[in-house]
Amino acid sequence: MRKLQISMILLFCLMLAACTLATFLLPDKSYSIVENRRLQQKPVFTEKKFLKGKYQKKYESYLNDQFPFRDRWVDLSSLMQRTVGNKEINGVYIGKDGYLLEKNEEAAFEKKQAEENIEHLSFFLNNMAQSYGKGHVSCLMVPSKAQALSNRLPAFAPVPENKDVITALQRRLSPSVAFMDLQETLQSHQEEYIYYRTDHHWTTLGAYYAYRAWAEATGQAVPRPLEHYGRETAFTDFYGTTYNKAHIRGKADRVELFHVPDEDGIHISMDDGETEGDSLYFPEEARKGFNRYNVFFSKNTFKIDVTTKAGTGKKLLLIKDSFANCFVPFLTEDYDQIVMIDYRYGKLPIGKILKEYEDITDILVLFNTEKFMQNTKLDRLADIRTEGSAMEKFDPDSFLE
Repeated sequence: MRKLQISMILLFCLMLAACTLATFLLPDKSYSIVENRRLQQKPVFTEKKFLKGKYQKKYESYLNDQFPFRDRWVDLSSLMQRTVGNKEINGVYIGKDGYLLEKNEEAAFEKKQAEENIEHLSFFLNNMAQSYGKGHVSCLMVPSKAQALSNRLPAFAPVPENKDVITALQRRLSPSVAFMDLQETLQSHQEEYIYYRTDHHWTTLGAYYAYRAWAEATGQAVPRPLEHYGRETAFTDFYGTTYNKAHIRGKADRVELFHVPDEDGIHISMDDGETEGDSLYFPEEARKGFNRYNVFFSKNTFKIDVTTKAGTGKKLLLIKDSFANCFVPFLTEDYDQIVMIDYRYGKLPIGKILKEYEDITDILVLFNTEKFMQNTKLDRLADIRTEGSAMEKFDPDSFLE
């Protein structure tokens, strides 16, 4: 027994020495694909930071983040938790059929922020309904995966509810605003592949069902059958943001594109010409990192201007988050122009945007309910001034969609 104890101590010391040596010899990593975040770099020493304790805290984070083979240790930790029977890891439920579902507890959301966002959005929508008239302003709220796919949750997990937020928003809206909570629509298709197993986003099929329900309810677009679209599988190796929280590797997701019959006339301009393109899809950009969902528009950014050859005479202003990225292709046959605005990445007042695009005919707001509750940038929706400040810089890694 004594020899075994000595052997274990020697093995531990050897591993500790090897890790210490590896820390000095291996180059620092700037990003963890497994955890989907930037890693702490070695802090610069200053006497002021040292006396305040800031240097020590950052150096501790640096050692933790740059620990040799950190990604493999994270995977091993998750595997051990699953082996002992855990059905929840790092705020993610291990659901049925290989689905990973974010917990989305009500306590994680700031009530005050949600109330402010309800006030800002309702003010904007009511104001737009007065300006554009009934039948031209609508709002879609997309449920979380756990809400839409309650049949995939483990037996002990409660179905998250956001009814208070939805009800409060709906009560503040004018009857001229077409408001839709998409939870029932998507639940009616929950046996189908409407959300990714390893990511929080809906699939293109899920977005299609939402588009069809919205088109039928509002008359703002033509509800076309599934057979109308050419379907292409762009990727079969997608492990998304939910996987990066739980590190439970099951079957990879596939990413599907829905092509309209004539896409030749489509052109996009991002952030006033900073990026130009003749397609909604960017497969090469999506291959560069883990996030295959970036095949839709290549990234999230403040403003994307889409022009088409639909010939309808209609132009849409779309206030959105990343859930809209795979929804927009369905709109390209209904609108000559679609101006997409994502307020997580900019702060230009909505009044100035409306002044720039004076020929807009329709308004659509599309948010995931949880992301809407967390958004800290929506005060600009209530700012209808015609003058405003320029876009602010924003780190996209701080808000993944």
